[in-house]
Amino acid sequence: MKSFVLVLLVASVSAGAYSAQTVYSSSDFVAVNGDSLNMRYENAVAQGRQGNTDTFWVGYEMSDRASVRSNSVDGIDVVQKNTPDRMGMFILVRKSDGAIDKLRIVDLSGDVRVHDRKVYWLGKPNSDDSATLLLNIARTSTSTQAKKDAIFWLGQEISRLAGNELERLASNDPEVEVQKQAVFALSLRNNDESIPTLMRIAKEHHNPTVRQQAIFWLGRKHDPRVLEFFEQLLKK
Repeated sequence: MKSFVLVLLVASVSAGAYSAQTVYSSSDFVAVNGDSLNMRYENAVAQGRQGNTDTFWVGYEMSDRASVRSNSVDGIDVVQKNTPDRMGMFILVRKSDGAIDKLRIVDLSGDVRVHDRKVYWLGKPNSDDSATLLLNIARTSTSTQAKKDAIFWLGQEISRLAGNELERLASNDPEVEVQKQAVFALSLRNNDESIPTLMRIAKEHHNPTVRQQAIFWLGRKHDPRVLEFFEQLLKK
């Protein structure tokens, strides 16, 4: 099978500017030290903010999971040679204030080439540590899209911590769109965890839009508990 290239455009650039870019392979990624993932992330941001570009990437290898999707935008080229089995979380950070612009998922099983921006590499954390970092992004990012992306990937982590915190975000985040995204992320988790949580949200959430979102995703579950739940709702 022939190899093919996924082109990820970090930013819109002219053909002339593109040809002048520096290209970093995975061997050029800057390894960052620290006793925990959050400490390594903070150290990476501190190093990146001393660099010469307006933005930079902070990345790490995600813990093993059944399946994920890789993005095909934003300045990272991947020569894909086989079915992806190693995926990386890439976080685009602004030099000016350390804020996060976006999150991207990249297939690490191919030849990764990053244009014009250094990558500060955090290694391969366990699922609990990854969930903690994603939760921090979801709580603190000033970009609604970055928050929603973090919540989505938080839902993919096998960590029990992820499920507990998603329910808190669905109940307490000040943005309704973020609450709805948390409900969706909860729906992606295993049925024994997600169905009771979605039922609680559908019955008890103070916002009718979020309750409807929980009901919608419950309706996509093929589980007898959901049918019984809907029967009870109809009797009220």
